[in-house]
Amino acid sequence: MLLEKPNDIFQISIGDTVSKRNLFDLIQYSKVEGSPFWAGAEFAIGNTPQQGINWIGAAPQIQGVIIKTRPGSYKHDGWVADGRDTYRYSFKARNSLISYAELANRVLILQPQYSYPILLFTEAKGAWLFQGQFSVTEIDEMHVTLQRRGTYFKHEPETEESEFVEGGRRYVTHLIAERSRAAVSLLKSSTLSVCDICRKTF
Repeated sequence: MLLEKPNDIFQISIGDTVSKRNLFDLIQYSKVEGSPFWAGAEFAIGNTPQQGINWIGAAPQIQGVIIKTRPGSYKHDGWVADGRDTYRYSFKARNSLISYAELANRVLILQPQYSYPILLFTEAKGAWLFQGQFSVTEIDEMHVTLQRRGTYFKHEPETEESEFVEGGRRYVTHLIAERSRAAVSLLKSSTLSVCDICRKTF
């Protein structure tokens, strides 16, 4: 299939192949006004230098995410089961360090909140094979788990008008110190529970 404009990618069918040159040019030149691939700023495709994770549009108005992956390239990447409905995809890392604030990783982390489609392509015989549209269902420390959407999904960005834009979700890791239940029970039974501010006894 030949992709002429970035919005053509939402019409592609599962099993279609796109030449590596065509997808490369679409990603590179979609952001160059006046190029044959230009369809407006809302369809400009941002990308990592290796073009593995690509996002269509600018945050927070992402239209979709294009993932190009070579099975077996990373430890966590690949199909989870034979049905090919679940795929694990590794976060982008620099020198083995993952930054969840990096835009390439943020577009994966924010997908459950904004519901834009993730368009998954795998390498196949010198081309990119379209595997379908996916959503993030799990976020792990090293990767996300993608679950196949229905066989066809046309993405319509939210048009709700508002005076305020809510902040997005962030993926954070916390270290929790669990208290000993015996110590807590002993302390509660031996002292009064009084609020330091209002002096109310609990």
